[in-house]
Amino acid sequence: MSAVGLNLSSCCISVIELLKSRNNLVIKNMVISEVPSNAVIKGEVQDVAALTTGLKDIWRKYKISDRKVFIGIANQKIIAKEVTVPVVDDTEINNSIKYQINDFIPIPKNNVIYDYYIVEKEKNSSRLMLVGTLKSMINDIAKSFKDAGLFSQAIDLNCFALYRTLDYIYGLEKNKKKKNLKSFCAVNLGEEISILEIIQDNDLRYPRFTSSSIKSFVDTLYKEIKKDNNYCRKIISQFDFKLILDEEKNKEKLKKETSGNTPEKTQRKESKEPGGKEDEKEDYKKKIVKIMKDTADHLVYEIKLSIESFLQENPKYKIEKIILSGKYIKNIDKYIEKVINYKVEILKIADYFSLKYIMKNPRYKGRKLNYLIDPLAVGMALRELNK
Repeated sequence: MSAVGLNLSSCCISVIELLKSRNNLVIKNMVISEVPSNAVIKGEVQDVAALTTGLKDIWRKYKISDRKVFIGIANQKIIAKEVTVPVVDDTEINNSIKYQINDFIPIPKNNVIYDYYIVEKEKNSSRLMLVGTLKSMINDIAKSFKDAGLFSQAIDLNCFALYRTLDYIYGLEKNKKKKNLKSFCAVNLGEEISILEIIQDNDLRYPRFTSSSIKSFVDTLYKEIKKDNNYCRKIISQFDFKLILDEEKNKEKLKKETSGNTPEKTQRKESKEPGGKEDEKEDYKKKIVKIMKDTADHLVYEIKLSIESFLQENPKYKIEKIILSGKYIKNIDKYIEKVINYKVEILKIADYFSLKYIMKNPRYKGRKLNYLIDPLAVGMALRELNK
């Protein structure tokens, strides 16, 4: 049995073809392909024909055998929220959501598409996870895939795809009945949209999307240094947050060394004449470091906001750790850990799947697969295989 999961974003299309072999899951095929220019903007399809052509090219070029696809999407026009309704019968829950949908999702009834699942039933009420978005947005996605000769089995939110991957790796659903369950924050750093969510008692809570992403780093660099996107992406791929951590360590060390000294005892270094090439290089390096730090700090702020909101509503709980997945900038996990004071763990997704097929592929030879395998595309394929 096999399934194809796809993560559709403005920057790239990630495809994972999973094969179930006895009790093992094998990554049979993995594709990361650029989206045709302006076909998808901010997670919304803008050019159906261009996306259709791009999908046809992917299936032909990479010889993906299965044409049934589970599609994951994310953009800031999609609303995902917990709601409580004062009924417990399934039919009554459905009717309650149907008649109150505009109270929960501020989209006109003739253009809203929604779905929900029951998180918990109590004595006189039910807690639900409700998702709603524009019907026209979903129709454009479905048409693109249909015109490409593909069969859309489901169009789902990437926050649920991330949860499925975490569930597969950490056994969340299997362990729900255990006592003393822990809570953690999951962060998927995306190309254009990142996902923040809390896992409480092994349930998905408080999913949200944020624009703090790789594109944030690219856009800020472009604005400040006036270089093209490829140059900015090269800076990001080569940047190491250890530079910032070491700099802060040196500042703390210097502060301790000089804290007891009088001005007369403090040795002053001779300053060089400004304006030379070495000074220009050093200033440029400092500028890059500041841009990367400031942009990362905004992502950290978003993570803090999610955690604090959760803790305010659930004061008896505590967050044990942050699990980081998606795109990776060297040692950004160590930087987040230092600033936010929570343990940060990289999702080592490659350790949990058989890679015998893709290891033979020269495209992936010698590359770090933990940072290449898209947990969102995996999570969409798991939607079918977990049935």
